Amino acid sequence: MEYHCARTFLIAEELAQRGRQDVDREVLLCAAWLHDAGLYPGAATKDTYVKDGRRLAERTLTGQGWPAERLTLLGDAIEYHHELRSQWDRGNEVELMRRADLVEVSQTLVRFGLPGDWLRDLRQRISPTGMVAEIGRLLARAARERPGTLPRIFTARS
Repeated sequence: MEYHCARTFLIAEELAQRGRQDVDREVLLCAAWLHDAGLYPGAATKDTYVKDGRRLAERTLTGQGWPAERLTLLGDAIEYHHELRSQWDRGNEVELMRRADLVEVSQTLVRFGLPGDWLRDLRQRISPTGMVAEIGRLLARAARERPGTLPRIFTARS
């Protein structure tokens, strides 16, 4: 999963650079590393894993000098990374995390304009081997332990 998180960050950063979007790089980095943390038992509750990941990130960084607006931006980037609709209105970091994770889990079938050679090079440098199996295992556990939460993640919200 750490490779998935690293690739997600690099994809989001590349999308920002190519789109000339200003981003808070530290928020983007923290969001990339924590966006799936709610899948792990230590962070899990009976809520959706994206909300659990948000709470974990906020608990971890509260008291570390982060203003409330940054914590909200980080939380939104984690909680809304599976949204079906664009999230630009929540902040560049939120939409870029959504796009980067979609590029990553689609195994680059969805590219948002990123060149295939750039994506192939990234996957050669940071191997995706085992990612699909690990995410599948974690999602299966979440479905068993928190029935009904996964469909709520993939339901369009305004």
